This record gives sequence, C-alpha cells and structure tokens, in this order.
Amino acid sequence: MRRSLRIALFAVLVSVATAPYASAQDLNFALFERYLDALRVQANIPAVSAAIVSNQRVMWDTGLGYADIEHAIHARPDTPYHIAGLTESLSSALLLEGCYENAHVTLDDRIQQRSMQAPDSTITIRDALSHRSSGGSFKYDPSRYAALTDVTETCIQKDLMPFRQVLNERLFERLGMFNSVPAQNVDDQSADDRVQFTASQLDRFSSVLKRMAVPYKVSGSSASVNTDVSKAVNAATGAISTVDDLARFIISLDSGDFLHRETMGTMWSAQAGMPTGLGWFVQNYNGQTIYWQFGSTPGAYSSLIVKIPSRDLTLILLANSDGLSEPFSLQNGDVNASVFAKAFLRLFIG
Repeated sequence: MRRSLRIALFAVLVSVATAPYASAQDLNFALFERYLDALRVQANIPAVSAAIVSNQRVMWDTGLGYADIEHAIHARPDTPYHIAGLTESLSSALLLEGCYENAHVTLDDRIQQRSMQAPDSTITIRDALSHRSSGGSFKYDPSRYAALTDVTETCIQKDLMPFRQVLNERLFERLGMFNSVPAQNVDDQSADDRVQFTASQLDRFSSVLKRMAVPYKVSGSSASVNTDVSKAVNAATGAISTVDDLARFIISLDSGDFLHRETMGTMWSAQAGMPTGLGWFVQNYNGQTIYWQFGSTPGAYSSLIVKIPSRDLTLILLANSDGLSEPFSLQNGDVNASVFAKAFLRLFIG
C-alpha cells in the first residue's frame, strides 16, 4: 500500500505545483488537502475531518469523504468522532491543571494512594502519563494510563466528581467545546450513577451524538458498519469530539490560558529514556522537536494530532475507520511511520 500512496502523492504534487494561490501558506494548505484526500482514498477511509491551527486560530479545516456512506452525509469540520487515544492528552491536561498545579498531587505519587484500581503497587502518576512499564522501559499500555481516571476524580476535590463530569465541566464547557461529549454512553445511569448532568446538557449531548460519524470496519475495498464499539470513557479513551473543538483545546494550550507555561514545559519534555512526555509523544524530526498523539479503535475510528512548535502549527485529524493509525504501529512511538504525518511534516518542515 505504501508504494501506491507515494505514487498518489507524487501525482497530487504535479497537479498543483503550478497552480496560482494567494500566498505560499495558502498553497501549502491547498496542497496538503489534496495530499490528505489522496491518502484517504488510497487507504479506503470513508471520512477524514482535518484542521490546522496556527497563531492561536484555525487557519484551515475541512471534511473529506462520507461520515455516513448509506445516507450520503459528507464529513465536516464539526462532525463528531470517537477520538480514542487523543483522550489521553485531554485527561493529562485536566490532571495537570486540576491536581498538579494546585499541589494536590506530585508526579511521583504512587497511584495506589489515590486509586483502588492501580495496576501495581509501584506505578506513579508520571509512569502512567508517560507509558513507563513496570520494568522501567517504554510500553504503550492504555490500561495502565486508565488508572489515572480515579486519580483525576479524587484529586480535583469537588465532591469526587466522576471523570465524565470532570471532562465536560472543566474542559469542554470551559473551553466552549460544545460539539464534544465526554462519552457515548453519557446518559447511561448504569454506567455511573454518580453523574448528575442537567437536562440541557443531556439535550446537547444527544444532539451531538446523533451527528457522529458512523464507524466502519474496512477490509480491502469494502467498508461495513461496526456496531460493536465501546461507549465507555476513562482517562485513556472514549471521548467524543470534532477537529474544530480539539482546535479550541490546542489554542487554549498554545495561549497559556489552560496550563501554566512551566507546566506545559514539563508536559512536553521527553521523560528520561522515553519517547513520551506526559500525555504526549515527543520526537525529533529533521532537527525539529514535535509533539504528537494518536488514537485507534480497531475497526472503527482513528485520530492523530501533530504539533510543530517551532512553526506554530498543529495538525488535527479524525477518521471513521482505523486507517489513520493501525497500519503504522504508532504505539511503537515513531510518528515517521505514518504517511499522513509524513505528508504534513515534509510539506511544512521539509
């Protein structure tokens, strides 16, 4: 598949190289959109929504393909998707802002002090945030990261607010992310009977969930609806959002409105011997430090965020199949394996 993707990219480059655009930046955005759609078609991804953030605003966004094939509903920048592992970056920000900055925890506190669900007695908050295994090396393990769910609930110190409620009130509503929902089963009282959402909140959630991109399991050139997708949420996965709402989150970080600059420096610093910071991957590309995170719900959804801090650029991608993530083994910690990330990095860094 990768050879055919390279051929498709070359064809796109030739087709737009001499096209007239208002500026070099406009050319780059238009060229990237064509790259992206060529890659989407080659990977047989039904829909991709995308946004690029720069200078604390959305510079470009789009929807490509179909969020719902059967009903011919096109993807849009405000199409909601299950964001899978991108939830880690949201929960990291929540924990750092609500717990770490308020001195309710330190990063080297053992999770066992805060949670009965700690995977082992020695794992610390820092270990979980950076995917450090019990043996001390990197191992991408969302189940260990999920242990931070209870930590976030207990340390924010507001009536032991359930994680879904924390995510909604302290992030989505605070940042105006009104096309985001903390979990697909948000109105299921059997999932967490402590949650007390208002009628207006539940109405908003219902409206958003009705517009969600349909999840597809792709095999070769065929795509079938996947009806067996988990609807629960924890610190590692499960939130629902759009590229434009996630852009609001990125803007809040870039502006310093959500986290202190020192905290962000810690969050985006590679931990010793690890390809990760805290809730993010940290990597070098052609001499430039980049921050990134991915999500994958096999046979259903995938997602990717890539930040180039030196260029003040952030790419956000959401898809309704696993094609953005699963073919590239991103859990190994190398974003260079992704043809989607490489198209963005090559175009904007070189």
